[in-house]
Amino acid sequence: MRELLTTKQQNNNNYLPEHWAKETHLMAIVNITDDSFSDGGLYIDLPSAINHASLCIKQGAHILDIGAQSTRPGAPEVGAEIEIKRLVPLIKELKLLHPEIPISVDTFHHSVAEKVINAGADWVNDVSGGNHDPEIFSVIADKNCPYILTHSRGNSMTMDSLAIYSNVVKDVKNELLNQIDLAVSNGVKNEQIIIDPGIGFAKNVNQNLTLLKNIEEFVSMNYPVLIGASRKRFIGSVINEPDPLKRIFGTSAVASRCVIAGVDILRVHDIKQISQVIVMTQSII
Repeated sequence: MRELLTTKQQNNNNYLPEHWAKETHLMAIVNITDDSFSDGGLYIDLPSAINHASLCIKQGAHILDIGAQSTRPGAPEVGAEIEIKRLVPLIKELKLLHPEIPISVDTFHHSVAEKVINAGADWVNDVSGGNHDPEIFSVIADKNCPYILTHSRGNSMTMDSLAIYSNVVKDVKNELLNQIDLAVSNGVKNEQIIIDPGIGFAKNVNQNLTLLKNIEEFVSMNYPVLIGASRKRFIGSVINEPDPLKRIFGTSAVASRCVIAGVDILRVHDIKQISQVIVMTQSII
């Protein structure tokens, strides 16, 4: 297994803005799907998606993460062709309207990654960490773009049955490092990689909480860290709130914890509210 880098990765990272190393930044979720767990169907048409993305930017989003495939447990795959058909027109429009805002695309298909980068997207966010389609590593290497490598097991249909760990923190770290090794062996530079421990992906409630309690373990891996816990099922279980749209306070608690730990990027739905949480938490610490 590879050794950890010896200095904080983002200090020498040519792929993230230099000033991002000093505070937590916001990635806005823009789901152009009809079946995402909390906002499926709301932004499936182009005008709605553009308006939502523009509002997120106005409210303080530093980057947009656009997804055309739901990754909630049980979600069926729509296929690469549908993803491309949904994603490319939106990327082109947003690049015209907001050329200064980086666009990340949430996909695990190498063909989609290639098409969206060619269309103007800047990052690839792969919730499978390269497990679904290992050819994605070659695309990332060729396009020389930031790559969010997420820990997960199985797929949307099987992940819940694979939440078995001897030590969830150590196991997730080791599995992330294994995928990093695979990415690097396929030409991806360490400086391109952003890690995500995969909150909610093949983890139960207690495992998610344990990861968040020990989030410094991932910050110490010396890669930029992204956390995506917004409105997720484990938050609803903890606060006894079945409606994802009413989990803002639980999401805020997670966001504050991540800021304290030094997490670089939070992937969230509620930009205005979580922006306030970040500012307040940073002011305290």
